[in-house]
Amino acid sequence: MWARPLMGRARSHPRLRGMPGLSTAGPHAVDPGAQRIRVSADAKQNWIDSLRLSVKAGHGGNGWPIMGGVGGRGGHVILETGPVHGPAPNLLKVHQRLPKGRGRLTGDSGGHASKSRLVGGEGKDVVLSIPPGVSILNEAGREIMDMDQPHMRLIVANGGAGGCKDNHWFGQPGQKHVIRVDLKLIADVGLVGFPNAGKSTFLKAISRANPKIAAYPFTTIQPNLGHINYSDTRIVKVADLPGLIERAHQNVGMGHRFLKHVERTRLLLFVIDVNGFRLNPSYPFRTAFETVALLNREIELYNSDILSKPAVCVVNKMDVPGSGEKLDEFLNQMKDYASHLAGLPEELRPEKVIQFEEIIPMSAKRSPKSIKGVKNRLRFHLDELNMQSQKEAIQEGLAKIDHLIEGQGPQVS
Repeated sequence: MWARPLMGRARSHPRLRGMPGLSTAGPHAVDPGAQRIRVSADAKQNWIDSLRLSVKAGHGGNGWPIMGGVGGRGGHVILETGPVHGPAPNLLKVHQRLPKGRGRLTGDSGGHASKSRLVGGEGKDVVLSIPPGVSILNEAGREIMDMDQPHMRLIVANGGAGGCKDNHWFGQPGQKHVIRVDLKLIADVGLVGFPNAGKSTFLKAISRANPKIAAYPFTTIQPNLGHINYSDTRIVKVADLPGLIERAHQNVGMGHRFLKHVERTRLLLFVIDVNGFRLNPSYPFRTAFETVALLNREIELYNSDILSKPAVCVVNKMDVPGSGEKLDEFLNQMKDYASHLAGLPEELRPEKVIQFEEIIPMSAKRSPKSIKGVKNRLRFHLDELNMQSQKEAIQEGLAKIDHLIEGQGPQVS
């Protein structure tokens, strides 16, 4: 005869420690009565784009061997993306809403079976609401899931099984993991440039965003997200990132930390100061052409695949005296970009050369007409990308149909 397990704290079974795998869950997998930690992003607060979490699912409840009672499953730990909001997403509120402000999430234990209840109740799931655009990584840094759409769900720790005949009536421990939630902005256009090139001024002029603007480097210390509204109700999202500087790959300035936010953008927009740039007296002066080369190189050192994205270059501050001659010189150099790179020092030369769809002069501060022109050209290039994507989707669908038809072989009537 089976000895009835103690009905105190559910016991941990050594064979179930370190339960393998993480699984995705459909809508049916989340208990409507689950504890929900809701998060709303607020770009006006301090900004966090990476968060380390320790997740532990609930222990399964013990069974009742005499009557064949089954213990309840332990509660899952679940991540769930919410709707898309206007401001740039932020993980700060996620951190603030964690229990006791710590990076730990723990599911409830399942209920024990008893004489009056032969099936123990399931432990409540813990559901953490996060902004869309996050990648979930395991402790080794490998991606578990890319949660880039609203209303996606992922079980990051499965609750332990309830006690039953198969596990000798002892409830099993839930999964336990350390994960990282890594936020990457979702935008149509990503602004890339040196500090003080006019990226924030451009974003403010072209959208309703209100980034900080001043006449010193590193005004932007966190990404800003703006929305361009067109008359046909089309909305284009533009991400303004903190400025890169040379040797960013060596963690100079703000390093490459924010470059991950251009990985999801569809179009790169280089913002170049026609007058060139010098960070401080200890740095050499860089011309507009050298600025492009340095940005090209820094992106290449971070992730050369980003350079395959469609790109447009805008040359800013055309209201400054003498800018016309500097623009002519820059355009002449960019006509044969690769050959002019050969004349630069090795530390400035990228190996993979970026290709610009177009180079557009503008004055973000003083010429609304030039801003309107850039706005229209961005729309043109994005529409071209949409058409290309649609053609590729149609071709892929036709290829699948052809494959199915070929697989069926000749039809006999």
